[in-house]
Amino acid sequence: MRCVLLAGSSHPALAADLARALQVPLGRCTVERFPDGELDVDLEAPVRGAEVFVLQSLVAPVGEHLLELSLIADACYRAGAGRVTAVVPYLGYARQDRRDAGREPLGARVVADLLGASHLERLICMDLHSRAIEGCFPLPVEHASAIPSLTEHLRTRLPPNAVVVSPDLGAVKRAEAFARPLGLPVVVVHKQRLSGRDVEAQGVVGEVKGKHPVLVDDMISTGGTLAAAAQAVLSEGAEGPVTVVASHGLFVGPANERLAKVPLARVVVSDSVPRPPSLTFPLEHVSCAPVLAAVIERLLTRG
Repeated sequence: MRCVLLAGSSHPALAADLARALQVPLGRCTVERFPDGELDVDLEAPVRGAEVFVLQSLVAPVGEHLLELSLIADACYRAGAGRVTAVVPYLGYARQDRRDAGREPLGARVVADLLGASHLERLICMDLHSRAIEGCFPLPVEHASAIPSLTEHLRTRLPPNAVVVSPDLGAVKRAEAFARPLGLPVVVVHKQRLSGRDVEAQGVVGEVKGKHPVLVDDMISTGGTLAAAAQAVLSEGAEGPVTVVASHGLFVGPANERLAKVPLARVVVSDSVPRPPSLTFPLEHVSCAPVLAAVIERLLTRG
């Protein structure tokens, strides 16, 4: 079946890289606005009978990008596409996977239902906040990971006394996935979340004295968790500067200010979302296009 790759407006640079990795042209699809603010999707690429992949990272404004993805998928369906798959490197609302007080919406399930109603047959995501979110979706989810690429990037850039640090209990498995191929030990920071923006580190489990800390998480949002974890391990005698690595680098709100105060050797993230402007700390991007291309090629091979 013929393969067509389309891009929403959230991350055109990654879409272009993915097209090069797949060695296919990027199909033309324009998204503009009507005078009343409604989205106007114009699908110019011929998709009849094709296997269509639509890349859209659900970054801010998340709601607009989610609706745009659904409209592009619907346009493909009505134009006779054989199958439509959404390629969503970063899935917005993925952290809203449970209710604490019992009076909040289950945001991850709402997004899953919206995508399930969008004439999509499959979803490709990368390093979901929780793999359990897959159970929210009424359609198959293919899970890609940037961890091998990030690990390989760090392999020759870390000192021999490095130690992988999980900034909270929820990131332990991810930290172990980083540490295993590098042959490094893992320590854990206990944290308490004070609000949606603020956290407090309450202790370190494991030996960090005299070691170079490598803080690992699935995403960097406001930077509160990683800044608190960095302070905790440095106060326990870890040797700075600190290496920070994550699959998704959002860097929203006070992230730039918080991370600028941490002695950083480097911050390494994938390019699952566009790079924010005016960051004042050392940032290194690792391409996730080869990882996403490998998943797409497997799907095409299966037919």
